[in-house]
Amino acid sequence: AAVAGLVAVHCFYRAGFAALFGSDFGRTGLAERLLWNALFVAAGYGLGRRASGTPAARAAPVLVALAALHAAWYSLLLHNPLWSGQAVGPVPLANLLLPLFAVVPLCLWLLGRMAPAAARFTDAVLQPVIMVMVALFAWASLRQAFHGSLLAEPGLGSVEDILRSILGIVLAVGFLLWGIRQGRHDWRIASLVLMLAAVAKVFLLDASGLEGLLRIASFVALGFSLIGIGWLYSRQLRGEAQRA
Repeated sequence: AAVAGLVAVHCFYRAGFAALFGSDFGRTGLAERLLWNALFVAAGYGLGRRASGTPAARAAPVLVALAALHAAWYSLLLHNPLWSGQAVGPVPLANLLLPLFAVVPLCLWLLGRMAPAAARFTDAVLQPVIMVMVALFAWASLRQAFHGSLLAEPGLGSVEDILRSILGIVLAVGFLLWGIRQGRHDWRIASLVLMLAAVAKVFLLDASGLEGLLRIASFVALGFSLIGIGWLYSRQLRGEAQRA
């Protein structure tokens, strides 16, 4: 009965959304899915707060988990705007990208609070998910700055390509700083992986595909970043040795 009722509610929701905003999947599909996820998260959170200690509260984490699974499968895998024709909005940053890449980490965080017994597991999953979502959000925002609302349009200019390399370096430095500040080894490992990927891209792709000042800028940015990361690591190691 619960499954049949959920299917019926979903059908009414889709019909109502199409009546209000249109049925163009490319233009409204992402917004429709994100609103559906938001309703599930709000229902789960509200049920967990108001029905705490009652049998009905058991449905709260289920609703939040369904929102996370729905967003991960339909919005991040099947119809991700980076490779599917889904409009994200014309204005950089003030668009649908932030809620798209924030919904799954938010759901995992809520699940950890709703089910303390699974908090350690959700935290272990949450950290790599946040890393991936931050990287995808930064990549999608850069793509939107050059292509507008439809990120999947073909074409990659030389400026956008070099900015991808710089973006990877910036993210690596940011991950390292966050890992040092929070004392998290996994963030520092992710920083190292990102930096190695950026180095490989600069030497294998940018060096052959870019010319003139753009090639010089890519190597200068890489050099300064490697120096900065080396300095941060040496400072962190000295601090750990002093504390030991």
